[in-house]
Amino acid sequence: MNSLFVDNTVFITRLKAGHIGRLVQALFEEWHGFEPWSSVDKIHAYYGRCLKDDELPLAFAAVDDSGILLGSATVKRHDMESFPQYEYWLGDVFVLPEYRGKGIGRRLVAHCIGAARSLGIKFLYLYTPDVQIFYESFGWAVVGRHFHNGEWVTVMRLDVDKV
Repeated sequence: MNSLFVDNTVFITRLKAGHIGRLVQALFEEWHGFEPWSSVDKIHAYYGRCLKDDELPLAFAAVDDSGILLGSATVKRHDMESFPQYEYWLGDVFVLPEYRGKGIGRRLVAHCIGAARSLGIKFLYLYTPDVQIFYESFGWAVVGRHFHNGEWVTVMRLDVDKV
């Protein structure tokens, strides 16, 4: 689960401590209006927890062949308190603005699905305010709509074994 060659210049690997500073700043700049992302210290602490062995949350990074961070995504547990019955989640899918539109998000999501499968996870959930069509292309199905962190989001589910 450590590294996966994606193409000539992009790799998906476990997030490393050296990636956290750039990731925290980018997430804060873009998502600071939403509670989980409203503090640089909170974001930094969260990604520090993602570095622990093979425990969830597991954060993955898209990097180029020089190790430059392009984006990240996470497999984690219980992402929405309103849905305690949904245990495993894909979350925090983020591509740095200068690298968007190059398929990096798609690669991160695919890698997280593979990681979930290797952990024996049968169903993954996610929530998104606006990119439902992107996730539907992987086979995610809408569970419902919910008001979360100050906005309406769509909650989606994926049967990992069917992908």
